[in-house]
Amino acid sequence: MPTFQITIVNETFSSSNNHEVQSLDSATSQALSAALRIGSDEVLAGNKFFAAEIKVETANELVGRFVVSIGTTALAI
Repeated sequence: MPTFQITIVNETFSSSNNHEVQSLDSATSQALSAALRIGSDEVLAGNKFFAAEIKVETANELVGRFVVSIGTTALAI
């Protein structure tokens, strides 16, 4: 099974871990899900906006790069 390094970084948070998954699609799905969970936690904690860069690498080659953002704002009634 291939090993992918998944890195999630923003101005206050950094995480980098190796994951053994079946495919690049599985690694990408794990990376995006993790970033969305982190962002949801940040917004639920009171932050109005979360953004992070996600990198997926294998064999020292960058195979995916994404930006995830989550924001909240009140709607006018």
